[in-house]
Amino acid sequence: MKTFQKLRLTLMYNQELNIKCWEDGVLKPEVKDKLLQIGNKWADFAKIPSNAVKDMILVGGNANYNYTRFSDLDLHLVVDKSQIADCPDLLDDYLRDKKKLWALVHDIKIYAHPVELYAQDERDPLPANQGVYSIIQDKWLLSPNKVKVNLADPLLIRKIRDMMEKIDDLIENEADDADVLRKLQKRIRDMRASAIQQGGEFALENLVFKELRNRGYLDKLSNHIRHLEDTTLSL
Repeated sequence: MKTFQKLRLTLMYNQELNIKCWEDGVLKPEVKDKLLQIGNKWADFAKIPSNAVKDMILVGGNANYNYTRFSDLDLHLVVDKSQIADCPDLLDDYLRDKKKLWALVHDIKIYAHPVELYAQDERDPLPANQGVYSIIQDKWLLSPNKVKVNLADPLLIRKIRDMMEKIDDLIENEADDADVLRKLQKRIRDMRASAIQQGGEFALENLVFKELRNRGYLDKLSNHIRHLEDTTLSL
C-alpha cells in the first residue's frame, strides 16, 4: 500500500481569473469565438437541433479563481431536451455516450486547457456559489466570488488520501469485479455533482474530485474498468 503522509495538493486558489482566458473580467474574444465554434461542432456531432440550444455557458475552475494548469474549460450546452427526444432517460444516456465518443476522437485545447463538453437541461438550476459565464450573451450570469479556501484542511487531505488509497488498493489487489469499481466511480461523480449544486465550486467533495483528477486517479480507475470489461469479453 502506498503512503501519502506528506501529501502536497495540486489544488490552487488565485487572486485573479486565468489571464489566458480573461481580460478585465470579460472572456477574451478569441476564446469566446473558439468556444462557440467548438460548442456548435459538438451540437452537430450529437445531432442536437440548433433550436434546442438555448445557451452555452462556461463553468468550473476556469470561470473561477481555483484554476490550475490541469483545469478544463467546462463548456455546457444549455438545451431544451424536450426538443431533442421524448424519452429523458434514453436521451441522457445518448448524450453521455456522445460526450465520451467525442472525447475519444478529439483532443481540443485552448491555451493548453482541454475543453470538456456537456449537455445541460435548461430546467436545471445554475451551479451555486460559482462563476457562470454565457458564451452566447458574452456576459456573467453569476459572477465568481473570492472566498477563503483552506487547502490545508485536514479533513480535505484525509478524504483525498482515503480515496487514493481505496483506488490503489482495488487496482493493486487486481480486483476483478467491474461492478464494484463502477459503483465507486459513480459514487465519486455523484458526490461531486451534489456538492457543486449545494456548495459551489469550493465544496469539499468537488475539491476532492479535482485533486483525484489532477493526479490521474480518475483516469486510472476508468482504464482499469475498461481493462476488466475487455478481458471479460475476450476469448
